[in-house]
Amino acid sequence: MLNLKEATELLKAEGITHSEQDVIRFILDSKLKAKRSKSLNVDYVIQPIDLAAFIVYQQLAEQSKKYGIDYKHWEKTFQENKRLKEENEELKVMIRIEQSKVRSLKRMLQAEYALADSPSVNYADLFGLEANADREVIKKEFKKLLKALHPDRGGDDRLFRVFYEHYTKAK
Repeated sequence: MLNLKEATELLKAEGITHSEQDVIRFILDSKLKAKRSKSLNVDYVIQPIDLAAFIVYQQLAEQSKKYGIDYKHWEKTFQENKRLKEENEELKVMIRIEQSKVRSLKRMLQAEYALADSPSVNYADLFGLEANADREVIKKEFKKLLKALHPDRGGDDRLFRVFYEHYTKAK
């Protein structure tokens, strides 16, 4: 704990103040934390950490005036820049994911085009039915498969579309 005289001497050494009255003004303006002392010989008692924080704050304010730099604005800009960099990285990851999806869809389309050029599919064989199965039985099997692949039931949207196209062709 430092008394008012000791704090004034330290502040004089740093070039922040010239008198005890200035230190008292800082205390009364709530710029410097201090407690009233119960001792009659000492008016205020100051924690060394509070005095150090006050000195650093005053030095920053002086540097801001001297060089025209607003450190609070700089810190805010720094934090915003950091946040924007993080968002940029997230967007890059999302772009890579979307590019991967596009490549997969292209491969699927190429495979579908290759299948379209091939001879027609025997749907009875596809569903494991007898070769002479009735069209209604094949339609029922298609509906079961489409129901399982439907996106609202947790199925894959792309597979659902492919099999739905086959189903409409089979009709």
